[in-house]
This record gives sequence, structure tokens and C-alpha cells, in this order.
Amino acid sequence: MLAEVPSKALKTERQKKIFEAVVLDYIRTGEPVASGNLADRYSFELSPASIRKVLHELEEQGLLRQAHSSAGRTPTEEGFRVYADDILEVKKLPQSMRAQIKKELSGADFSPEKLFTLCSKVLSNLTSHMGVVMAPGLSSLALKKLYFVRIGTRQILSVLMTQNGIIQNKLLTTAEDFSQEALNEVNFFLDEKEPPFTLDEIRNTLLSDMMANRTEFEDIFRRAFILASEISESESPDPDESRNIYMDEEGRVRLIEHPDFKDAEAMRALFRTFENKRRLVDLLNEITDAGKVRVVIGPSGEESDGLTLVASPYLSGTAKGGALGILGPRRLNYSEIVPVVDYAAQVLSGLFSK
Repeated sequence: MLAEVPSKALKTERQKKIFEAVVLDYIRTGEPVASGNLADRYSFELSPASIRKVLHELEEQGLLRQAHSSAGRTPTEEGFRVYADDILEVKKLPQSMRAQIKKELSGADFSPEKLFTLCSKVLSNLTSHMGVVMAPGLSSLALKKLYFVRIGTRQILSVLMTQNGIIQNKLLTTAEDFSQEALNEVNFFLDEKEPPFTLDEIRNTLLSDMMANRTEFEDIFRRAFILASEISESESPDPDESRNIYMDEEGRVRLIEHPDFKDAEAMRALFRTFENKRRLVDLLNEITDAGKVRVVIGPSGEESDGLTLVASPYLSGTAKGGALGILGPRRLNYSEIVPVVDYAAQVLSGLFSK
């Protein structure tokens, strides 16, 4: 599940203003923020000693860290989380940017795979970070065609064509050995269903029919229900097969070359994040289910990863589809990037429903 880390509430308005100033200065410069610089740059009407006292309080709350007594402060992972959850004010996306996103994603008649690839690239180019798009799961997709082919003992190939043009094959290993004749009866039964339908709808319909004691077709209903359930269950073990993740390669290179990942430990953590696709799929699945844009600090679950995921869900027709967003360093311009990701999800929802 997404880590719901409780925010350490900023106790006073003074704490909030000084903490926000530290975060914004650090995002802008990448350098530890000193109390003297805060006194010079902002009109807090406080002495440097009073600012240092507030900074010490924020450090004790775990929101800031200080490398040594004479150094400035930098936000911790929890500090970035508090900023994103409690303080961040999202800017309104300019009309020119809305028009650009819509134009770049709507410029031609793409297959879903090409559209997802293009969307990850557009997000990378607009934000200068790495665009990520997760394709919808099979259970929620509207299917135009579904049929089964026996390829060996207890081995069945399922072929799915979605209404949106995605074709996927799934190799199923069943407890029962079905003959091709038995599978053909299921295929004929599914052909007579009015498309589009989802796997969930098929299973619910079959359950209702079986409970209605339609005995003359009961065996076909049972076979179809088993096979539809097998497809759904086959989505969970291997995320590489179940949910396609589209990552823009140019954005990946930019992320690797970002100065925040120049030391060896940060680079190792970054590559572990790329390799841990299961974690990324889980996060994007939960954002899809949550139905709203999210900022996830430390998406790998390791504090040393130095990463932020900003992602938003998109729809497949009226059903849940997947999620898209960007992976970037902690030092993001959150107020500008969040609305870009959110609007791109709205545009993709419109295109994908067609």
C-alpha cells in the first residue's frame, strides 16, 4: 500500500513560513539553507537568532537536518512529505500549456501502445524529468473479443482484444484439462455476448446465470467462469507481464545525469528503483484506485533513493484505466509539475475512451 506517513504538524504559522522558505530555497539552489540567508531574503520580521530557534525546532521534529553545527539546513524525506501534503499550493496551468499538451497528444491516430509511449515522452519534455505511463489492467478493460486455444495438457492460450485496440495473449495453466471442443463451446458462447464487456462483467454474468439454474448450459457457464477467473488471477504474479510500464528513455538519461544523483549511493538507489518494477506498479495501481493526483516522496521505499513520483489516474471510458506521471528528484518545482501531470491525465482519459 501507499505509505500513509502521518504529517508532523507545523505548530505555528511562524514555523510554517520559515519551513516553506527553507524548502523553496533548497529546491531552487540545491544548497543547505542558512538562517542568515533567510533573514536577508524574506521579511519575517525576526532576528537571525529567532530564525535559528525555529529552525532548531523543525530539526527536532524531523523535518530538517543539519550536517554539522555551522552548516545550513536541508529538508528530510519527511519534510518534503509535509511540504507536499500540507503546504504546497498548486498553480493554475496556463491555457498555452493546456493547448500544447492537447496538441502533442492528439496529433495523430495512434495505437494505445504508441499513445502511451508518446505520453511518457511528452511528460518528460514538459517537465525535464522522466515520464511514466502504466497501461490499464485487463480486468477493467472493455473487450471486443476473447477466445481460448488449447496448446497442451492443462495449457491454454487466451487471446484478448480490447475495444481500444490492445491485443494481449495470456498463457493459462488450469487445474482441469479442457479439450479444444470444450473451449470452442466457450468461445461460441462469448461470441454471442454483446461487446464491449469486461472480465469482471463476464464473471458476474456467469455467476448470475449459474445461480438461476440454467442447467442446459451450466457446464459451459462453469468453464467460461473458470477461464475468465484464471486470466484475472494471472495478472498478479509478474508485473512485467500484467501491467505494461512505459518509461521515456531520454527522460531516464536526464534523471541519471541530474546533479542530485552524482554520488554513488544515490545512483545505486536510483537504479534499484528502476529495477523494482513491482513497487512502481503497486504505487501506480493505488493511485489509479485513489482517483486523484498524488505526490509520493521516496517511491522506492528507501530514503536514499532521493526520488519523487508525481502521478495521476486516467480513465478507460467510464472505468478505471491506469496512471501516468513523472519520476524526478526531491527538488521538483511541485507547484508547476502537479498541474501538468493532472491535465495530461485528463487528456489521455479523453483520447483513450475513443
